[in-house]
Amino acid sequence: MKDRPNTFQSILNAGLKLIASAFIFLTGLVHASPAIEVELSSSSDISTNQASARFGCNDKIFAQIAMSELAPGAHRLEVDWIDPTGKTREHIDYPFNGSGTTRLKIWLKLHPPKGSGLFSFINPAMGMDDFIGNWRLFIKVDDAALETQFEVVC
Repeated sequence: MKDRPNTFQSILNAGLKLIASAFIFLTGLVHASPAIEVELSSSSDISTNQASARFGCNDKIFAQIAMSELAPGAHRLEVDWIDPTGKTREHIDYPFNGSGTTRLKIWLKLHPPKGSGLFSFINPAMGMDDFIGNWRLFIKVDDAALETQFEVVC
């Protein structure tokens, strides 16, 4: 009878080790969400242009998105350029494969309504009322999200 408690104890210890090993293995399969950083610029070459949060009506606005801690495999980048009125002016849905660190560059070019170009030399803000003010750039990569703001002035 003295062997029974030791047998029970050894079975219990083996079961607990098995559960702990399975837990460690399964948590290794779960990947953390990627880290996202963004730098805005009015030039396509960020290395030659300082990052900015203020742009003119005629600027092409570039966003260089740096993603790190990407698990190997398929990912999805979603971006919304949201104007000062709250309207999504541009939506990007971009599936990509990658791992580790990846950089992607996107851009937005504001176009005045038809007919307003004739008077834009007098007033560059002509027809651009909805574009002037604080914009939001919402970036989502898989389950991670980042929002940044910038201003458009004319």
